[in-house]
Amino acid sequence: MTVTGFHIEPTNICTLKCPGCARTHFIDQWSQHWRNHSLDIDQLLTFLDVDLNGCSINLCGNYGDPIYHPDLPGFVTKLKQRGAVISITTNGSYRKAEWWHELVNVLTQQDSITFSVDGTPENFTQYRINADWPSILDAMKVCVAAQCHTGWKYIPFNYNQDSIESARELSYKIGIDEFVVTPSDRYDEHTVQFKPREDLIAFRYPAQQQFKNSAAINQIAPRCQTGEEHFITADGHYTPCCWLADHRFLYKTPFGKNKKQYSIKTHTLSEILTNAETVNFFQTLEQHTGCQYNCPA
Repeated sequence: MTVTGFHIEPTNICTLKCPGCARTHFIDQWSQHWRNHSLDIDQLLTFLDVDLNGCSINLCGNYGDPIYHPDLPGFVTKLKQRGAVISITTNGSYRKAEWWHELVNVLTQQDSITFSVDGTPENFTQYRINADWPSILDAMKVCVAAQCHTGWKYIPFNYNQDSIESARELSYKIGIDEFVVTPSDRYDEHTVQFKPREDLIAFRYPAQQQFKNSAAINQIAPRCQTGEEHFITADGHYTPCCWLADHRFLYKTPFGKNKKQYSIKTHTLSEILTNAETVNFFQTLEQHTGCQYNCPA
């Protein structure tokens, strides 16, 4: 399997309670089983037994916000020492300006920080529940003054679909380099109340509804085959992509059923990518329900 990049979840800790988030769903159903986890960077670097020079590493995740890792600046520093190119996706709430200065000081022009703010300061907390605009604004101001590229990621919902241009103008006023509207296809019983007009829904949505109605998807377009999607969870396990690491899909795959075989504590990336089970999984992607749902053509 080609390796050109990684998606790494430094921590599953978060201060928000977004209705569509896997973290929110898990805690609502099984709060007694929830455990906070944060990756050990030295353990991760031992696991990543490949050349990271020029390799893209996206720090984001399914369950947590990377900025709540106990030592994200140190985490990033060690990845940069191996030559990695870093992108960080965060809501940006509650960290102080001094902390952001420490973080951006280890980033270069190649690296990026993207703030996920779905709306304007007046309405975005309808989805990003518990988010804090004043601290996000402080973070943005620090980041736009640094070397790194900055972005504002905006998911359209029904409450903010008419606020896109207002948010875009605000982003440019702050100095954000890029404003990106990112339609979602994740509208289920938890998020149907936020569904925007049809032209602001991601193209995969009709196929996913077909899948939910018990109709198998005939053709998929697996993003993992780019080699950029190798995912490491906050509790230290490998999966081919972040979608399959979601608890709603994970335990239907070998990566959940035989989880110990994919621990970064006891294996290296090369060992995992060459074991027979992993090779077979990548060769039969179209047979897996999680791949059919998440990557319809």
